[in-house]
Amino acid sequence: MLLDIEKCCAVLQRLQEKAGAGSETEPLRVAAIALHFIVGSGHLHNFEDSLACFELDALPASVPSFATREPAQDWLRQTPASVSIPGVTIAGRRYFVGYSLDDGVRFLIRVPSREELSAEWPDADALLASSVSSVLRAGARFTSAEERESLQVILLALHFIGESGQSSDLERFARVFDTRETFLPLRVFASRAEAEVWLNAHPRPPHGARIQIADQRFSIGYERGSHLRVLVRGPSLAELGLRESYEESGE
Repeated sequence: MLLDIEKCCAVLQRLQEKAGAGSETEPLRVAAIALHFIVGSGHLHNFEDSLACFELDALPASVPSFATREPAQDWLRQTPASVSIPGVTIAGRRYFVGYSLDDGVRFLIRVPSREELSAEWPDADALLASSVSSVLRAGARFTSAEERESLQVILLALHFIGESGQSSDLERFARVFDTRETFLPLRVFASRAEAEVWLNAHPRPPHGARIQIADQRFSIGYERGSHLRVLVRGPSLAELGLRESYEESGE
């Protein structure tokens, strides 16, 4: 299972159309933006690894098992980076092993069970909890396998952001999509070629940093196949297929 942003946003657009102009509009908009946040923040490779881990009915019997998180983290720190780790179990729950490109370290993120993925998330950050709740309620009407798979990916994306402690980062990222918010790019370039030269020469460009090329917004992401930093264009709300909540209210 991979992240197909276009397909997932099309599903969210249909959910919004079914929900109308009610209270579901903003949470569904945040869900769409969350998908772009994962790509723009350089975590697509980690998220797709978490999807692969979720799809497994069970981790291989050979993966380490721990009673608590502390010894699992100690073991992870002591394991050479060259060793591939599909995941670990802690107190019977599955965790996948992520990798921070900025810090050069591996970390653990819990993978939700299928039962958790179909339930409300009351203990999460309010922004994520409301999006999870709206996707679950609006998505209950979808019956096709393709739509259900996209909804699953969307819910896993929201859980991934919460479990990896990026809720506040998502909130800041989401504000960029509000045209009333001042956009403060790290750098401004006249052309994409000029921006590419800067990116290739930068010894350690920060993930998720925002830049502006002509009149378009971009963020710095990561391309897993080439292991290189890339420019990720920030889509407009129209391209996301979602209306801004304040447009709905007639402001």
